[in-house]
Amino acid sequence: MNAPSYDHLLSPGRIGRMELRNRIVMSPMETMYGTSDGLPSERTIAYFAARAAGGAGLVTVGATGVDPLHPETPGGLQIGTDDAIAAHRRLVDAVHAHGARIQPQLVHAGPDGLGPEMHGVTSLGPSVIPSYLTGRPSAEATKEQIAVVLDQLRAAAGRVREAGYDGLELHAAHGYMFLGSFLAPQRNRRGDRYRGSSVEGRIRVVLEALAAIRSEVGADFPVTLRISGHERVAAGRPVHDTATIAPLLVEAGVDAFHVSGGVIDRLVTGMVNGSDRGDGLNVGAAAAVKEVVDVPVIAVGRLHSPALAESVLADGRADFVALGRPLLADPDLPRKLAAGEPARVRQCISCENCIDTLEEKLATECAVNAATGHETELVLEPGRRTHRLVVVGGGPAGLEAARLASAAGHDVVLMERSDRLGGALVAASAVHPENRPYLDWLLAEVARTGAAVVLGVPATVDAIAAARPTAVVVATGGRLVLPQIPGADLPHVTGGLDPDARPEGRRVVVVGGRLAAVEYAEVLAARGSLVTILEPGPEIAPEFGAKRRSEHFDRIDRLGITVHVGCSVGAIETAGVRYTPVHGTTRLLPADAVVLAGTVVPDTSLATEISERLPETEVHTIGDAALGLGLIRGATASAARAVRSI
Repeated sequence: MNAPSYDHLLSPGRIGRMELRNRIVMSPMETMYGTSDGLPSERTIAYFAARAAGGAGLVTVGATGVDPLHPETPGGLQIGTDDAIAAHRRLVDAVHAHGARIQPQLVHAGPDGLGPEMHGVTSLGPSVIPSYLTGRPSAEATKEQIAVVLDQLRAAAGRVREAGYDGLELHAAHGYMFLGSFLAPQRNRRGDRYRGSSVEGRIRVVLEALAAIRSEVGADFPVTLRISGHERVAAGRPVHDTATIAPLLVEAGVDAFHVSGGVIDRLVTGMVNGSDRGDGLNVGAAAAVKEVVDVPVIAVGRLHSPALAESVLADGRADFVALGRPLLADPDLPRKLAAGEPARVRQCISCENCIDTLEEKLATECAVNAATGHETELVLEPGRRTHRLVVVGGGPAGLEAARLASAAGHDVVLMERSDRLGGALVAASAVHPENRPYLDWLLAEVARTGAAVVLGVPATVDAIAAARPTAVVVATGGRLVLPQIPGADLPHVTGGLDPDARPEGRRVVVVGGRLAAVEYAEVLAARGSLVTILEPGPEIAPEFGAKRRSEHFDRIDRLGITVHVGCSVGAIETAGVRYTPVHGTTRLLPADAVVLAGTVVPDTSLATEISERLPETEVHTIGDAALGLGLIRGATASAARAVRSI
């Protein structure tokens, strides 16, 4: 069978006068890597330079503010003062050094900034509307205040050009920040010439912003407009409305459209989508815009498969594709396609860890690529000192450690006690199918390294010592602890989670609500079981971040799964489970089968034994063995840090 061709993705393109080496655009994404005063940091520069080196045609820097008093996020970038130009120029030079073009996405945070909290100023919007982030209401901008914002956009565009950027993207999407909220009927309730009840009123401020920018940079400087095709909310702007205004925007100076979708909320629910929403969900809107304008159109949104992205271009639905999360997962995606190695692309698994870490750590990280945002500190240094390295355990942490260690030049032996590699990631792929490409990628990459793989070998110190290691990485997984409940020995009760083994009977009670238990319950319900989750703690799936947890809540609702938290489980009986709900009385929950999910806890016993028996050997413990339930993100991060420290 012939290898897939990516002729359209890899063909040169043009936006205005900006020539691009291919049709792959890095989508603008917030990272919060900036300095405290909103300038590109060394971390910012290394992150974008890695994507440029990986072959992206155009790198788009995430939301870059034009008014430092109205930041969208802490650590977000700004180019609202002349003092910012030099730092931006360093970023531009780093990206240009790798042959890519680069543009910032200009924004005024409008009603959705942190100006009130950080600087004591009042947010401005088309109407008195609450911020999606803080709930604090904005003031309705006066015509004089609108003029000030337009002048800030104009001045920022001049700084963009002076910093050496190749173009700029103007943000008017997702019904938020200054321009986007004017365009959104559900947020713009004005009654003047900017009124939200007419197309002419909603679009006016965007036309004026384009005019202001053009007055500063001229007609030849490339300007892309980011816009939602379909806002996907009640009273939001539909696709045909976006197509109606697109020709007017071209007349005002738009050189290309970047067609996204959805509107903002704290968890970017309609903007960054999970696998349930399907793939290529904004392509139809991009095609609608392309059918009415003669400038390039960029499609974005769940184009995770290079083959799908290629087909969008081949079908004439768009002229470019913007990739966000795929370039977090693998910055070398374009280069690998150009080298004829699409199978080596590490695909995004739609776990949305990148969104969750923004909330948890105020910095973007990627579950399958620990180097994202850590490009300088996790760089491998081949040849520094080579080891005879034994990796014990062939799950995701062990596979990643073996892959990285081989790349660093170590002589690697990977030992796995079972007859196949993959460990817990095999079951995780059954409950979340988008994990499967990552598992396949790990297996293929380890095979490509030439590391010695030994299957069916128990993880004993004698077996490890026989390999004569100078360093050992223990990745044997955590220890499963099951709850001690009277009746747990009954024949209809099982311990642990096996998605391939369906319990007998239709009514299934899952005791425990950790991440794996929730996904397991969803698999059972999708197969027709009536499932109840009983969780003694205050919430289910505490390992999830808020965004992914909310999506699981939606799925649980659709599948008819019942959930009880804060309950106590007293006993398991032949007819069901005796439990006490919060603020309730003890009752019997009928069940044909009961599954005790258990809890994964760290298990460092093997590492301790190795250190005692082989005191001259360097020993590291990674993955669930060190963390308990660390998930894929814990596996990859701990593996990367261990290999880096060897």
